[in-house]
Amino acid sequence: MIGRSLLSGLFIALATSSPALADIFDEIAPSAVVCIGSNAPTEEQQAAKLIFEAVRERSDTAQLLSDEQVLATPVSHSGGWHVIAVGSPTTNAVLLTYPSYWSLDRELHYAPLGNMPAAPFTETRGFYVGGFGYFFAGRNVGFVEFDRSPFYSEMLFLLPKEQRASLQTAPPLRFLVRVTGSTSEGVLLGAKRFVETRMVYGLAIGPPRWVRPKDIWNLDDENIKPDPPDWIPTGTYPTSQARDAGKSVSFLGWLMADRTMYAGFLELTGCKPAQMWRAKYRTEARLLDFESSPHHRASGNELLTVKLLSSEDARQALKGLGATTPITVGPRTWYRTRNPSVETATERPRTEQSSAGPSQEKGRACTHVLPVEIGGEAYLILANFDPEHAEMVMREVVRSLPQEE
Repeated sequence: MIGRSLLSGLFIALATSSPALADIFDEIAPSAVVCIGSNAPTEEQQAAKLIFEAVRERSDTAQLLSDEQVLATPVSHSGGWHVIAVGSPTTNAVLLTYPSYWSLDRELHYAPLGNMPAAPFTETRGFYVGGFGYFFAGRNVGFVEFDRSPFYSEMLFLLPKEQRASLQTAPPLRFLVRVTGSTSEGVLLGAKRFVETRMVYGLAIGPPRWVRPKDIWNLDDENIKPDPPDWIPTGTYPTSQARDAGKSVSFLGWLMADRTMYAGFLELTGCKPAQMWRAKYRTEARLLDFESSPHHRASGNELLTVKLLSSEDARQALKGLGATTPITVGPRTWYRTRNPSVETATERPRTEQSSAGPSQEKGRACTHVLPVEIGGEAYLILANFDPEHAEMVMREVVRSLPQEE
């Protein structure tokens, strides 16, 4: 079980904490459970403490539990939690029971568990993260991701069918947040990145560092950068304009763009992006469905900022995105686009049908794109929001940009 000394240290630290801006911790804190292995190493205990301090600062209902306690709790109760599982499959039973689809500790998967590689040339050492690539054994890598909570899904199966199928009566969406890594030191790196920068999906890489080749499955280290431009909005923005009465947008956190995002943008526009940043937001409607969630495969309520190699590339990419109707606010002009996403060039309705959750027909988000040049660098800023919020968000982006010289 988790020692009294760890809990005592946490609450002493909380007594001197200060309030912070609205973000992902405000969203999840009231229902958050930080989960740590009963025999976790020191670095993972430090990681859990760091995260627990962040959520407890926002809500005194946040809890710190062991993996055994979480798994022993009936899903009728744990299904209402945002479970933040800290550690690795060897130190946290929640991560072993509900493994990630996107990260794989090959040292554990292929040797101790006796699994065979799909192909004889598959590497059986090191740490792998889909969309980012393979990291050699011994390198400290942290990984953070938001996923649908399996406890939430199991809880929904226990509900009457009519309630399960309705967004109005189904319980709010809950997440399993994995804070894991290639080593215990990597787990602590991931926890620090999660708390200090609000990274809700991506990597934290420690030494040793070297440049890996970029290909269809890998990003080189230069593209795995958490630091976005400081002019991307990261606050809460209620609007005073009458037509937006009652509307608001609040920053949740950052998602690292993986190799599929880079490849998708290149395929759609014909232009190679130099750097990409994803910022996730919530509206006044909160997180009602998967598409608006901080899961890395969800594209709703998001600003995608793309740095191009040249101004000519930015103009070509704007055409590739299907820019049509111009909208001018002050010195800036943005455009509505025909293409709904950098991940697909086909505009079609899509059905959201989770294994045990609400289903609904809906179209892709209404995408607007703003071309800008800042400090001699060319950028495109894409807003994936519903039509009611898209223009409001772009007006806020225009206000946040540096003044043109």
